[in-house]
Amino acid sequence: MDVVPEDLAELVHRAARATAPYPADLATLRRRARVRRRRRTATAVAGLVVLVALTGGAVPLLVGGHRPAAPLAALSPSSSSSPSPSLTVPGSPPPTPAPAQRLILNGEGGTVRPHRGGPEIGLLGGVADELRSDGSVLRHRVPAGWQETVALPDGRLVGLTFTDLMPGVRRTDGPDVAGLSIKLMVLGANGGVEVSREIRVRGQALGLAGADARYAYLARDGVGLVSHELTTGREKTLIRVPTKVDGELPFRAADVTAGRVVSVTGPADMTRCQLDVRRLADGNRLSRLTVAGDCAPSIRLSPDGSLVAVPYRRPVGRNLDYRLAILDTATGQVRADQPLGTASPTFGMTGGGTWGAAWVDDTTVRVVWAQLPDPPRKVYSVAELARVVTIGVQ
Repeated sequence: MDVVPEDLAELVHRAARATAPYPADLATLRRRARVRRRRRTATAVAGLVVLVALTGGAVPLLVGGHRPAAPLAALSPSSSSSPSPSLTVPGSPPPTPAPAQRLILNGEGGTVRPHRGGPEIGLLGGVADELRSDGSVLRHRVPAGWQETVALPDGRLVGLTFTDLMPGVRRTDGPDVAGLSIKLMVLGANGGVEVSREIRVRGQALGLAGADARYAYLARDGVGLVSHELTTGREKTLIRVPTKVDGELPFRAADVTAGRVVSVTGPADMTRCQLDVRRLADGNRLSRLTVAGDCAPSIRLSPDGSLVAVPYRRPVGRNLDYRLAILDTATGQVRADQPLGTASPTFGMTGGGTWGAAWVDDTTVRVVWAQLPDPPRKVYSVAELARVVTIGVQ
Protein backbone atom coordinates (compact mmCIF):
# COMPACT_ATOMS: atom_id res chain seq x y z
CA MET A 1 0.00 0.00 0.00
CA ASP A 2 1.54 3.32 -1.09
CA VAL A 3 0.96 6.35 1.10
CA VAL A 4 2.10 9.95 0.84
CA PRO A 5 5.77 9.77 1.95
CA GLU A 6 6.02 13.06 3.82
CA ASP A 7 6.13 14.01 7.45
CA LEU A 8 2.61 15.03 8.45
CA ALA A 9 3.72 17.50 11.06
CA GLU A 10 5.66 19.49 8.49
CA LEU A 11 2.79 19.24 6.02
CA VAL A 12 0.29 20.71 8.43
CA HIS A 13 2.55 23.63 9.24
CA ARG A 14 3.26 24.27 5.58
CA ALA A 15 -0.41 24.13 4.66
CA ALA A 16 -1.34 26.50 7.46
CA ARG A 17 1.22 29.05 6.32
CA ALA A 18 0.07 28.95 2.71
CA THR A 19 -2.01 31.93 1.58
CA ALA A 20 -3.87 31.54 -1.70
CA PRO A 21 -2.58 34.17 -4.14
CA TYR A 22 -4.83 36.39 -6.15
CA PRO A 23 -5.23 34.68 -9.53
CA ALA A 24 -3.59 36.46 -12.43
CA ASP A 25 -2.40 33.59 -14.59
CA LEU A 26 -3.70 30.58 -16.51
CA ALA A 27 -2.32 27.99 -14.10
CA THR A 28 -4.55 29.33 -11.33
CA LEU A 29 -7.53 29.47 -13.68
CA ARG A 30 -7.07 25.84 -14.77
CA ARG A 31 -6.44 24.62 -11.23
CA ARG A 32 -9.67 26.21 -10.06
CA ALA A 33 -11.53 24.68 -12.99
CA ARG A 34 -10.34 21.24 -11.86
CA VAL A 35 -11.50 22.04 -8.34
CA ARG A 36 -14.94 23.02 -9.67
CA ARG A 37 -15.25 19.74 -11.59
CA ARG A 38 -14.41 17.76 -8.45
CA ARG A 39 -16.75 19.96 -6.45
CA ARG A 40 -19.70 19.17 -8.72
CA THR A 41 -19.11 15.47 -8.04
CA ALA A 42 -18.69 15.99 -4.32
CA THR A 43 -21.90 17.99 -3.96
CA ALA A 44 -24.10 15.37 -5.61
CA VAL A 45 -24.80 14.22 -2.06
CA ALA A 46 -25.97 16.67 0.60
CA GLY A 47 -25.33 16.01 4.23
CA LEU A 48 -26.07 17.52 7.57
CA VAL A 49 -25.80 21.21 8.38
CA VAL A 50 -26.11 22.05 12.04
CA LEU A 51 -26.23 25.25 13.98
CA VAL A 52 -24.14 25.20 17.13
CA ALA A 53 -24.42 27.88 19.78
CA LEU A 54 -21.64 28.03 22.31
CA THR A 55 -24.14 27.72 25.13
CA GLY A 56 -26.03 24.82 23.61
CA GLY A 57 -25.74 21.68 21.57
CA ALA A 58 -26.04 20.81 17.91
CA VAL A 59 -29.47 21.29 16.35
CA PRO A 60 -30.06 19.57 12.98
CA LEU A 61 -31.34 22.03 10.40
CA LEU A 62 -31.01 20.33 7.04
CA VAL A 63 -30.77 16.62 6.49
CA GLY A 64 -30.83 14.98 3.12
CA GLY A 65 -29.60 12.16 0.94
CA HIS A 66 -29.13 12.90 -2.74
CA ARG A 67 -29.72 16.48 -3.74
CA PRO A 68 -32.52 16.28 -6.33
CA ALA A 69 -33.23 19.03 -8.80
CA ALA A 70 -36.53 20.09 -7.25
CA PRO A 71 -35.18 21.23 -3.86
CA LEU A 72 -32.34 23.11 -5.55
CA ALA A 73 -34.82 24.83 -7.84
CA ALA A 74 -36.82 25.77 -4.76
CA LEU A 75 -33.67 27.45 -3.44
CA SER A 76 -32.77 29.19 -6.69
CA PRO A 77 -32.09 32.95 -6.56
CA SER A 78 -35.23 33.76 -8.55
CA SER A 79 -37.44 31.96 -6.04
CA SER A 80 -35.77 33.42 -2.96
CA SER A 81 -34.89 36.98 -3.92
CA SER A 82 -38.04 38.52 -2.49
CA PRO A 83 -40.00 37.36 0.53
CA SER A 84 -43.49 36.07 -0.04
CA PRO A 85 -46.39 37.56 1.93
CA SER A 86 -47.29 35.74 5.14
CA LEU A 87 -50.06 35.98 7.68
CA THR A 88 -49.30 36.91 11.28
CA VAL A 89 -51.14 34.78 13.82
CA PRO A 90 -52.28 36.79 16.86
CA GLY A 91 -50.12 36.01 19.87
CA SER A 92 -47.35 34.42 17.79
CA PRO A 93 -43.76 35.65 18.18
CA PRO A 94 -42.61 38.15 15.57
CA PRO A 95 -40.63 36.73 12.63
CA THR A 96 -36.88 36.51 13.08
CA PRO A 97 -35.18 39.39 11.23
CA ALA A 98 -32.83 38.49 8.40
CA PRO A 99 -29.13 38.49 9.32
CA ALA A 100 -27.33 41.76 8.59
CA GLN A 101 -24.74 39.94 6.46
CA ARG A 102 -25.11 36.96 4.13
CA LEU A 103 -22.95 33.90 4.78
CA ILE A 104 -21.08 32.63 1.71
CA LEU A 105 -19.11 29.39 1.93
CA ASN A 106 -15.72 30.74 0.91
CA GLY A 107 -12.62 28.67 0.20
CA GLU A 108 -11.35 26.10 -2.28
CA GLY A 109 -10.08 23.20 -0.19
CA GLY A 110 -8.22 20.34 -1.82
CA THR A 111 -8.15 16.67 -2.69
CA VAL A 112 -5.59 13.87 -2.68
CA ARG A 113 -5.43 10.21 -3.71
CA PRO A 114 -3.44 8.71 -0.81
CA HIS A 115 -3.31 5.11 -2.04
CA ARG A 116 -2.51 3.92 -5.54
CA GLY A 117 -5.75 2.72 -7.08
CA GLY A 118 -7.77 3.95 -4.09
CA PRO A 119 -10.46 6.63 -3.89
CA GLU A 120 -9.75 10.34 -4.01
CA ILE A 121 -10.51 12.11 -0.73
CA GLY A 122 -10.77 15.76 0.25
CA LEU A 123 -12.92 18.72 1.20
CA LEU A 124 -14.18 21.33 -1.30
CA GLY A 125 -16.13 24.55 -0.89
CA GLY A 126 -18.77 25.88 -3.24
CA VAL A 127 -18.31 28.37 -6.05
CA ALA A 128 -21.13 30.61 -4.79
CA ASP A 129 -22.91 28.64 -2.08
CA GLU A 130 -24.82 30.59 0.55
CA LEU A 131 -25.67 29.17 3.96
CA ARG A 132 -28.97 30.68 5.00
CA SER A 133 -30.18 31.34 8.53
CA ASP A 134 -32.48 28.29 8.45
CA GLY A 135 -29.54 26.00 7.65
CA SER A 136 -30.38 25.44 3.99
CA VAL A 137 -27.73 25.94 1.32
CA LEU A 138 -28.59 28.15 -1.65
CA ARG A 139 -26.43 27.34 -4.67
CA HIS A 140 -26.30 30.47 -6.81
CA ARG A 141 -26.06 30.02 -10.56
CA VAL A 142 -22.98 31.97 -11.67
CA PRO A 143 -21.09 32.25 -14.98
CA ALA A 144 -18.18 29.96 -15.79
CA GLY A 145 -14.89 31.07 -14.24
CA TRP A 146 -16.60 32.85 -11.32
CA GLN A 147 -14.38 33.60 -8.29
CA GLU A 148 -14.25 35.65 -5.07
CA THR A 149 -17.94 36.07 -4.26
CA VAL A 150 -19.18 39.09 -2.30
CA ALA A 151 -22.87 38.93 -1.33
CA LEU A 152 -24.66 42.28 -0.94
CA PRO A 153 -27.58 42.73 1.48
CA ASP A 154 -29.97 43.54 -1.39
CA GLY A 155 -29.59 40.03 -2.87
CA ARG A 156 -26.98 40.85 -5.51
CA LEU A 157 -23.65 39.06 -5.95
CA VAL A 158 -20.38 40.70 -6.96
CA GLY A 159 -17.50 38.61 -8.26
CA LEU A 160 -14.75 38.19 -10.82
CA THR A 161 -14.81 35.87 -13.84
CA PHE A 162 -11.62 34.50 -15.39
CA THR A 163 -11.66 33.30 -19.00
CA ASP A 164 -8.92 31.75 -21.15
CA LEU A 165 -9.39 33.45 -24.53
CA MET A 166 -6.82 31.23 -26.27
CA PRO A 167 -7.61 27.69 -25.12
CA GLY A 168 -5.15 25.12 -26.43
CA VAL A 169 -2.53 27.74 -27.34
CA ARG A 170 0.78 27.32 -25.51
CA ARG A 171 2.32 30.54 -24.19
CA THR A 172 4.41 31.75 -21.27
CA ASP A 173 2.25 31.89 -18.17
CA GLY A 174 2.18 34.52 -15.44
CA PRO A 175 0.47 37.87 -14.73
CA ASP A 176 1.58 39.09 -18.16
CA VAL A 177 0.13 36.12 -20.06
CA ALA A 178 -1.72 36.86 -23.28
CA GLY A 179 -5.30 35.79 -23.80
CA LEU A 180 -6.65 36.03 -20.26
CA SER A 181 -9.82 37.97 -19.46
CA ILE A 182 -10.76 39.14 -15.96
CA LYS A 183 -14.19 40.71 -15.68
CA LEU A 184 -15.99 42.31 -12.78
CA MET A 185 -19.57 41.04 -12.71
CA VAL A 186 -22.67 41.93 -10.73
CA LEU A 187 -25.57 39.48 -10.68
CA GLY A 188 -29.02 40.64 -9.65
CA ALA A 189 -31.11 38.95 -6.98
CA ASN A 190 -32.84 37.00 -9.76
CA GLY A 191 -29.51 35.83 -11.20
CA GLY A 192 -29.50 38.22 -14.16
CA VAL A 193 -26.28 39.96 -15.23
CA GLU A 194 -26.33 43.65 -14.28
CA VAL A 195 -22.63 44.47 -14.86
CA SER A 196 -19.99 42.68 -16.91
CA ARG A 197 -16.84 44.74 -17.40
CA GLU A 198 -13.25 43.88 -18.32
CA ILE A 199 -10.94 45.13 -15.54
CA ARG A 200 -7.68 43.31 -16.15
CA VAL A 201 -4.49 45.31 -16.61
CA ARG A 202 -1.97 43.01 -18.25
CA GLY A 203 0.96 42.25 -15.97
CA GLN A 204 -0.94 43.28 -12.84
CA ALA A 205 -2.17 40.89 -10.15
CA LEU A 206 -5.73 41.63 -9.15
CA GLY A 207 -8.17 40.71 -6.40
CA LEU A 208 -11.59 41.63 -5.06
CA ALA A 209 -11.34 42.88 -1.47
CA GLY A 210 -15.01 43.73 -0.97
CA ALA A 211 -18.05 45.50 -2.36
CA ASP A 212 -21.05 47.58 -1.35
CA ALA A 213 -24.11 48.97 -3.12
CA ARG A 214 -22.05 51.51 -5.09
CA TYR A 215 -18.47 50.24 -5.35
CA ALA A 216 -16.33 47.16 -5.75
CA TYR A 217 -13.02 47.43 -3.92
CA LEU A 218 -10.12 46.02 -5.90
CA ALA A 219 -6.58 45.23 -4.81
CA ARG A 220 -4.30 46.10 -7.74
CA ASP A 221 -0.64 45.11 -7.70
CA GLY A 222 1.58 48.21 -7.83
CA VAL A 223 -1.34 50.50 -6.96
CA GLY A 224 -3.09 49.43 -3.74
CA LEU A 225 -6.78 49.48 -2.87
CA VAL A 226 -9.02 51.18 -5.42
CA SER A 227 -12.76 51.82 -5.55
CA HIS A 228 -14.44 50.76 -8.80
CA GLU A 229 -17.83 52.39 -9.34
CA LEU A 230 -20.26 49.68 -10.37
CA THR A 231 -22.38 51.83 -12.69
CA THR A 232 -19.64 53.73 -14.55
CA GLY A 233 -16.42 51.75 -14.06
CA ARG A 234 -14.57 54.80 -12.78
CA GLU A 235 -11.73 53.95 -10.42
CA LYS A 236 -10.14 55.93 -7.61
CA THR A 237 -7.11 54.94 -5.57
CA LEU A 238 -8.08 54.93 -1.90
CA ILE A 239 -4.98 53.52 -0.20
CA ARG A 240 -1.77 53.56 -2.20
CA VAL A 241 0.56 50.59 -1.73
CA PRO A 242 2.98 50.72 -4.69
CA THR A 243 4.93 47.58 -3.83
CA LYS A 244 4.10 44.10 -2.57
CA VAL A 245 4.34 43.53 1.17
CA ASP A 246 6.45 40.50 2.09
CA GLY A 247 6.05 39.27 -1.48
CA GLU A 248 2.24 39.30 -1.24
CA LEU A 249 -0.38 41.44 -2.93
CA PRO A 250 -1.67 44.04 -0.43
CA PHE A 251 -5.16 43.42 0.95
CA ARG A 252 -4.82 39.70 0.12
CA ALA A 253 -7.00 38.87 3.14
CA ALA A 254 -9.33 41.81 3.66
CA ASP A 255 -12.88 42.92 4.34
CA VAL A 256 -14.53 46.25 3.58
CA THR A 257 -17.53 47.50 5.57
CA ALA A 258 -18.86 50.80 6.95
CA GLY A 259 -16.13 52.94 5.38
CA ARG A 260 -13.35 50.79 6.82
CA VAL A 261 -11.03 48.09 5.54
CA VAL A 262 -9.32 45.46 7.66
CA SER A 263 -6.46 43.46 6.17
CA VAL A 264 -3.74 41.09 7.23
CA THR A 265 -0.29 42.68 7.19
CA GLY A 266 3.15 41.28 7.81
CA PRO A 267 4.59 37.84 7.04
CA ALA A 268 2.88 34.55 7.86
CA ASP A 269 3.65 33.52 11.43
CA MET A 270 2.11 30.62 13.33
CA THR A 271 2.41 32.48 16.64
CA ARG A 272 1.14 35.95 15.73
CA CYS A 273 -1.06 37.60 13.10
CA GLN A 274 -1.17 41.33 12.57
CA LEU A 275 -4.09 43.24 11.04
CA ASP A 276 -4.54 46.91 10.19
CA VAL A 277 -7.86 48.76 10.23
CA ARG A 278 -7.96 51.83 7.97
CA ARG A 279 -10.49 54.44 6.91
CA LEU A 280 -11.38 54.35 3.24
CA ALA A 281 -11.91 58.12 3.12
CA ASP A 282 -8.29 59.07 3.83
CA GLY A 283 -6.39 55.79 4.22
CA ASN A 284 -5.38 56.62 7.78
CA ARG A 285 -4.83 53.68 10.08
CA LEU A 286 -7.30 53.50 12.95
CA SER A 287 -5.67 50.61 14.78
CA ARG A 288 -3.27 47.70 14.54
CA LEU A 289 -4.66 44.43 15.89
CA THR A 290 -2.95 41.15 16.80
CA VAL A 291 -4.07 37.63 17.60
CA ALA A 292 -1.95 34.81 19.02
CA GLY A 293 -1.75 32.63 15.91
CA ASP A 294 -1.88 32.59 12.12
CA CYS A 295 -4.94 34.32 10.66
CA ALA A 296 -7.28 31.87 8.96
CA PRO A 297 -9.76 32.64 6.14
CA SER A 298 -13.08 34.40 6.85
CA ILE A 299 -12.04 37.68 8.55
CA ARG A 300 -15.17 39.87 8.75
CA LEU A 301 -16.03 43.37 9.97
CA SER A 302 -19.29 43.93 11.84
CA PRO A 303 -21.98 45.94 9.97
CA ASP A 304 -21.13 49.13 11.88
CA GLY A 305 -17.37 48.53 11.61
CA SER A 306 -16.81 48.63 15.37
CA LEU A 307 -15.79 44.97 15.69
CA VAL A 308 -13.91 42.44 13.59
CA ALA A 309 -14.14 38.66 13.74
CA VAL A 310 -10.75 37.01 13.19
CA PRO A 311 -10.49 33.22 12.87
CA TYR A 312 -6.96 32.08 13.65
CA ARG A 313 -5.02 28.85 14.10
CA ARG A 314 -2.01 27.70 16.03
CA PRO A 315 -0.14 24.39 16.22
CA VAL A 316 -0.86 22.00 19.07
CA GLY A 317 1.47 19.05 18.59
CA ARG A 318 0.71 17.66 15.11
CA ASN A 319 -2.67 19.39 14.91
CA LEU A 320 -3.98 22.89 14.34
CA ASP A 321 -6.24 24.47 16.94
CA TYR A 322 -8.71 26.94 15.39
CA ARG A 323 -10.23 29.78 17.41
CA LEU A 324 -12.24 32.92 16.76
CA ALA A 325 -11.30 36.27 18.28
CA ILE A 326 -13.59 39.30 18.22
CA LEU A 327 -11.68 42.58 18.57
CA ASP A 328 -12.65 46.22 18.92
CA THR A 329 -11.46 48.00 15.78
CA ALA A 330 -10.79 51.27 17.64
CA THR A 331 -8.93 50.03 20.72
CA GLY A 332 -7.78 46.53 19.78
CA GLN A 333 -9.44 45.11 22.89
CA VAL A 334 -10.26 41.40 22.64
CA ARG A 335 -14.00 41.13 23.28
CA ALA A 336 -14.23 37.36 22.83
CA ASP A 337 -11.90 34.44 22.08
CA GLN A 338 -13.59 31.07 21.59
CA PRO A 339 -12.57 27.65 20.20
CA LEU A 340 -13.89 26.50 16.82
CA GLY A 341 -12.30 23.08 16.32
CA THR A 342 -9.10 21.11 15.85
CA ALA A 343 -7.81 20.02 12.43
CA SER A 344 -5.54 17.01 12.07
CA PRO A 345 -3.21 16.35 9.12
CA THR A 346 -4.76 13.99 6.58
CA PHE A 347 -2.43 12.68 3.85
CA GLY A 348 -0.77 16.04 3.29
CA MET A 349 -3.88 18.17 3.82
CA THR A 350 -5.15 19.93 6.91
CA GLY A 351 -8.37 18.12 7.71
CA GLY A 352 -10.53 21.11 8.59
CA GLY A 353 -10.86 24.87 8.72
CA THR A 354 -13.07 27.94 8.54
CA TRP A 355 -15.21 28.46 5.44
CA GLY A 356 -16.99 31.76 5.87
CA ALA A 357 -18.25 34.26 8.43
CA ALA A 358 -21.10 36.75 8.64
CA TRP A 359 -22.58 38.98 11.32
CA VAL A 360 -26.19 38.49 12.39
CA ASP A 361 -26.16 42.01 13.88
CA ASP A 362 -23.54 44.37 15.29
CA THR A 363 -22.63 42.04 18.18
CA THR A 364 -23.23 38.45 16.98
CA VAL A 365 -21.24 36.59 14.32
CA ARG A 366 -21.65 33.18 12.67
CA VAL A 367 -18.59 31.22 11.48
CA VAL A 368 -18.62 28.06 9.36
CA TRP A 369 -16.41 25.20 10.52
CA ALA A 370 -15.97 22.01 8.45
CA GLN A 371 -13.78 19.00 9.18
CA LEU A 372 -13.09 15.71 7.43
CA PRO A 373 -14.41 12.59 9.18
CA ASP A 374 -11.92 10.00 10.41
CA PRO A 375 -11.27 8.16 8.21
CA PRO A 376 -12.31 10.14 5.12
CA ARG A 377 -13.75 7.94 2.36
CA LYS A 378 -14.47 10.35 -0.52
CA VAL A 379 -14.40 13.98 -1.65
CA TYR A 380 -16.85 15.87 0.57
CA SER A 381 -18.50 19.22 0.02
CA VAL A 382 -18.28 21.76 2.82
CA ALA A 383 -22.10 21.83 2.90
CA GLU A 384 -22.10 18.14 3.89
CA LEU A 385 -19.85 18.62 6.91
CA ALA A 386 -20.45 22.22 7.94
CA ARG A 387 -21.51 23.41 11.32
CA VAL A 388 -22.05 27.03 12.25
CA VAL A 389 -20.60 28.40 15.47
CA THR A 390 -22.40 31.49 16.76
CA ILE A 391 -20.51 33.88 19.04
CA GLY A 392 -21.78 37.09 20.59
CA VAL A 393 -20.35 39.87 22.72
CA GLN A 394 -22.02 42.12 25.26
